[in-house]
Amino acid sequence: MIAAGCGGGSKAQPSARQSAVASPAPTSAPLSAWQRLGATEVPPASLKRVSLGSIQVVNQAAGAVSDADARTWAEAYLREYGYLSWAVSRGQEAFLLQSGLSSAPRAIFQPNLGEIAQARQAGSRVEWQSYTVRRLVVRAVPQSLQALFQSHQFAWKPYAIFVDQVGPSADIWVDAQGHRTVRFRSPAGAGAHELVGGELNRDPLMGDVWAPASDWSCDDVHNHLNLGPLCSA
Repeated sequence: MIAAGCGGGSKAQPSARQSAVASPAPTSAPLSAWQRLGATEVPPASLKRVSLGSIQVVNQAAGAVSDADARTWAEAYLREYGYLSWAVSRGQEAFLLQSGLSSAPRAIFQPNLGEIAQARQAGSRVEWQSYTVRRLVVRAVPQSLQALFQSHQFAWKPYAIFVDQVGPSADIWVDAQGHRTVRFRSPAGAGAHELVGGELNRDPLMGDVWAPASDWSCDDVHNHLNLGPLCSA
C-alpha cells in the first residue's frame, strides 16, 4: 500500500507490513459470519496470529499513548496487512470495502481494488512478496493537518504509524497455468517508508486490526515536505 504519486493514496504494491499470506487453516467462525463482512470464503485462522519478532516498536506519542498500547497497535497493523494480503490474493473486493479493515476503504484500497480487477481480467491472481519491516513508530498527528488529509479523501485521525521497511519486495501476477509475471520489484536493501494514520478496530472475527484512515508514501518528496517530522526516519 505504498502511496502513489505526490498526493498520498494507498498501496498498489507490496506493503510495509510484514505478514505473508498464510496457508488455509481451520477456524471456529462459520462462513456466514465472514459473509457479513463481504468475504466469499473463510480466511485462514492463522491470519489472526501475528508476531512482531525482530520488529522494533517505537513510541513517539509524547506520553499520550502507553508503550503497551503502542505494541498492541503495531501488532494490529501487521494483522491488518495479513488480511489485506489475503483479500488481494483471493480477489475479495467486497471484504476490503465492507469488513472494517479500513475506515476509509475506497481511498485506502483503491489501487488494490484496481489491481484485483485487472489481474482477474487477465486470468491471473495477485501475489505479494512483502517488504521486511524494521521499525513501527507511533506518532501523534497534529489536527492542523486535517485539511491536507481531507484533500486526498483521507480521514484525519490523531495517531499514525510510521513504517520503516526494506526490500526485497515484489508484486507478481500468477495465471491459471501457474506462470508468474513480476509486475514490480524492489531490490534487496532498498528502503521504503510509509505513514499510516488510523485507529484500533477490535473486531470479533479478525481480532485487533489497525484500521487505516490515511496512507502516505514518505519517500515522495511532496508528502515528506507536507508531513514534515511525521515522515522523518
